[in-house]
Amino acid sequence: MHGAVVRRDAEELIGAAELALALRDGVWRELWSGVVAPEGRAHDPRTVAAAALLRTGPHSVLSGTTAAAMHGCTAAADHVVHVTVPYDRELRSMPGLAVHNAWIRERDIVELDGLRCQALDVALCELLCTGPKRTALACLEQALQDLAGHGEQFRALVSRRLDERRDRRGTRRGADLLALAWSAPLGAEAA
Repeated sequence: MHGAVVRRDAEELIGAAELALALRDGVWRELWSGVVAPEGRAHDPRTVAAAALLRTGPHSVLSGTTAAAMHGCTAAADHVVHVTVPYDRELRSMPGLAVHNAWIRERDIVELDGLRCQALDVALCELLCTGPKRTALACLEQALQDLAGHGEQFRALVSRRLDERRDRRGTRRGADLLALAWSAPLGAEAA
């Protein structure tokens, strides 16, 4: 997955002693406990995102700012990877990896570059409710502009997500930010 490998798989592939030597010499790096990647790939956002998914398990999903960035929202750049796991998983956040617990519906997940990721409307709903306000608003406005001709339909979809959100924390704030978001005037979207 974009160069990230579970440590035991890397040991089987190149040998435990060889991997230990590569880690010691800085040729490979352990991104999080049990997940390694070649040093040359260790700073690639997709490699780091893949490592986060490997670390948190098969039912995890990239979320929040990380999901928004995967969808192309440039305002979502963050040095922390955000991953959501089901409530039955007991994982803690660690440096560089923010673990969130929530209900995960498979229909709300898309695959981007082979990585499980929240759909854009789901990620933006989460950001509007709980993320940094400026980042959330900037990402929403970018999405509205990028969806030329469909911005208001997307705004309605995000509004529906806010209304249906199981976790009600931040939904009022999310609705307020959604109302503030700028998009092209109605007639200009079709142009």
